[in-house]
Amino acid sequence: MIIDIHTHAFPDALAQRAVTTLAARAGVPAYTDGTCASLVAAMRRAGVDRAVVAPIATKPTQARTITEWAIAVNREYPELICFGSIHPAQEDWAAEIDRLVAAGIAGVKFHHDYQQTFVDAPALLPIYRALADVGLIVLFHAGVDIGLPPPVHCPPERLARVLDAVPSLIAIGSHMGGYAQWEEVERCLVGRELYLDTSYSLTALGMERMTALITAHGAERILFGTDSPWTEHAAELANIRALPLAPAAIDAILGGNAKRLLFPATSRNL
Repeated sequence: MIIDIHTHAFPDALAQRAVTTLAARAGVPAYTDGTCASLVAAMRRAGVDRAVVAPIATKPTQARTITEWAIAVNREYPELICFGSIHPAQEDWAAEIDRLVAAGIAGVKFHHDYQQTFVDAPALLPIYRALADVGLIVLFHAGVDIGLPPPVHCPPERLARVLDAVPSLIAIGSHMGGYAQWEEVERCLVGRELYLDTSYSLTALGMERMTALITAHGAERILFGTDSPWTEHAAELANIRALPLAPAAIDAILGGNAKRLLFPATSRNL
């Protein structure tokens, strides 16, 4: 089973405008039209079995709507596992976590640059602790976002402080722990109880440095991610398969690790 832990899609009515705006802002092409149907079609062409969709609440009022959309996506598309999102300024975050758990949603996405709050802000620690208490996965955008100006709100050093404060948090640092900040990843995050995803990172890191970072952190804590629509599934799969790692490590990265993370009770049967 191949699992993409990091993709993006939008409600059909918003997808074209969202993808056009984001592509222009970052200066990168989109490989899907931003809809769930287009994402599933791209996955099928490449042989990807399941994918996590990671929406972002950019306003406190959006979180409830995202939860409702995630429920609909998970019902309509068996190949997709849509996360929810919590906004740092959301007053009813505890109730939102209850809604996520009741709906069977597996995790949440934070993008602190869009949410304009540093990842280690003291006010966020109770939210992370509550997420840890109910076992929800937390996917952090980590490092530079090429479509947004400084400051970086989730650099590796600040993410490490969150891990220190909430050691039971099931956390994923996207973009190998911090896009374009990999020296800091090596200093602050390598070896920690944290998953790293490969999304939008291999081309920038290069094969040698990517292999070294995976080896240092441990292949059992690396998750395949594409950041679709911003990369193409088949190309990203080929890049991972070309890494000079043992076949068992490649298999773990492409799906085995994510299977255990997302489906702990039933992973042997999937």
